[in-house]
Amino acid sequence: MTKGIPALSVPPLEPLLVSGMNIETGAGPVVISQVYHNIQLHGLTDSRLTSYKADLKHYRLRTDSITPKMDFIADYVMKGRILVLPIQGKGVANITMVNLVVKHDLIGEPVIKDGETYMHIKDYKVKFIPERVILHFSNLFNGDKALGDNMNKFLNQNSDLVFNELKESYEKSLSSVFQDVTNKIFDKVPMNKIFPEE
Repeated sequence: MTKGIPALSVPPLEPLLVSGMNIETGAGPVVISQVYHNIQLHGLTDSRLTSYKADLKHYRLRTDSITPKMDFIADYVMKGRILVLPIQGKGVANITMVNLVVKHDLIGEPVIKDGETYMHIKDYKVKFIPERVILHFSNLFNGDKALGDNMNKFLNQNSDLVFNELKESYEKSLSSVFQDVTNKIFDKVPMNKIFPEE
């Protein structure tokens, strides 16, 4: 999957390119509006499955995976506050998740085409559980180096809090990306070819 599957229009996964996404949080200690463009996800192809459960009668798959290091690199625009500190900037973001456990829950439905049954994924849920998160945002506070360095230091000292507040938004945005990639395969390859009977 590193180079994708051109015949099925599956894009390369190293890196996986995403055009953009918006992250909004509106309550709690972290209130930030973030817009990302030109996103690159590095490290997905180093993932390995740690558990796999298929309930094909009900068109459901549950898997856990671990990724040693996933880098989320993108152009960003951000404005908001963390605890009592204002934060704003426009530049390049690098969010690194170390030893990232991802819980995948895929819910499908049958689609019959030309006498073959396909499994279309109608809902794809993910949960991110990183061992550690490293955050870096360039050009914070219009390039004020002292303020930017101090804020990046503060973000990393409180990375668990910051990431936990933003995690659900990242999960929702990236699950739709994973769903799209999965359906590029599942919508074109019949179930009995993906899941051959013993």
